[in-house]
Amino acid sequence: MHEMINTADVMHVIFSIASAIVALGILVFAHEFGHFIVAKMSGVGVLKFSLGFGRKLIGWKRGETEYMVSAIPLGGYVKMIGGEGDEDDKELTPDEKARSFMAQPVWKRMAIVLAGPVFNILLAFVLCYVLLVTGFPTAVARVAGVAPGSPAEKAGFLSGDIIEGMDGNPTDIWFLVADYVKAHPGKVVAFKVRRGGETLDIKAAPVPGPDGKGYIGLAGSAIIDVVFPGSPADKAGIRGKDRVVAVDGKEVGSWDDMAGVIHGSPGRELDISILRDGKPMSFKVTPDLKEDLGNGKSGGVIGITPGSDTEKVRYGVVESAGLAIDRTLLYTKVISAFLARLVSGKEDAKQLGGPIMIVQMSGMQAQQGYIDFVMFMVMLSVNLGVINLFPIPVLDGGHIFFLAIEGIIRRPLSIKMREVAQQIGLFMIIVLMVFVFYHDILRIMGLEQLWK
Repeated sequence: MHEMINTADVMHVIFSIASAIVALGILVFAHEFGHFIVAKMSGVGVLKFSLGFGRKLIGWKRGETEYMVSAIPLGGYVKMIGGEGDEDDKELTPDEKARSFMAQPVWKRMAIVLAGPVFNILLAFVLCYVLLVTGFPTAVARVAGVAPGSPAEKAGFLSGDIIEGMDGNPTDIWFLVADYVKAHPGKVVAFKVRRGGETLDIKAAPVPGPDGKGYIGLAGSAIIDVVFPGSPADKAGIRGKDRVVAVDGKEVGSWDDMAGVIHGSPGRELDISILRDGKPMSFKVTPDLKEDLGNGKSGGVIGITPGSDTEKVRYGVVESAGLAIDRTLLYTKVISAFLARLVSGKEDAKQLGGPIMIVQMSGMQAQQGYIDFVMFMVMLSVNLGVINLFPIPVLDGGHIFFLAIEGIIRRPLSIKMREVAQQIGLFMIIVLMVFVFYHDILRIMGLEQLWK
């Protein structure tokens, strides 16, 4: 039995690593292909196109370009003639000098650098489009409960209503509804609501709660979206898409009902009943104590995020394009806002995950089905595109920043200044990687509480 469990664990790890390699491989290919194709279109010579870093595993040459797959699957690169870092071009022929990266005008170089992040956003759009046009279970923000006397009840909301938009922005995921309401205390929000076959416009103003965030009295279904690796829920065997129906024998009708019990039970073992694909199951889970739940109070957490109900929907070819654009822009705005809050200290940096967490999440999403895996790739691709636009040397955003300066002062920054900036940027990236690896390991070992 012990050997069988170990074998199952090993197979799960292998499956997770393979899933992560597939996901990262596609994302990295899109990113580097962006640099590659725009460089080619701009007349710049490309010497190498590599998926991965380090030692070459396989490769072939076509024309002047060598195409490779390298050993470390955590990135990739495109090596151009006379690229940055290849300032000594004395050995280049006149034709090569004319086709070198540094010989191009600033706007062309900026387009080549910007193409990487842009292609990641385009990949997210393509993946969304394919899912929409082929048909898949679409998330819907269905109201599971309306608090008596709340602004939502006074405005006319009913249980079962489906929120499709807020202030003209489409939405389909419950946490987007919750986040938007929290961010707009005292402001009237215009909701687009579907009730049966009827579309309603309902306006309601969230009232400021004790923590200053907006409260409106709407509750989403107790459906789990993400189970964080190494969390109490993960260790107990709870998975994404599970619907919580009872906690300690008490029926829960909404996410807020369930969260209230969990928050009030740190360190106490709970019997959580769920439905998984229509089958009832039960798990013993002991919530960890979290010092700040976001409202200045401490309470229990089990490492899950709220999900949404779904409906099987298939959209038309033209309609899918518009919806895919809307969703890609929405995900980009949500991720950008989160990263901005993270930089400003308004979000907990421990939420960041590194390669280990990506491997774990890839395996979990792939196990739940190709749709979840593709949507995970969508969010990861948007993340990669947005993060690469940060004005940090080594990242694409840092190169764009220096090119913008060059465009203003009409000359490149000195080699010495760029070398110092690259070293600073590399140090920042190394510190970030150590940080996320550290927290990945703490999550695996269940020692997150060591970091305060």
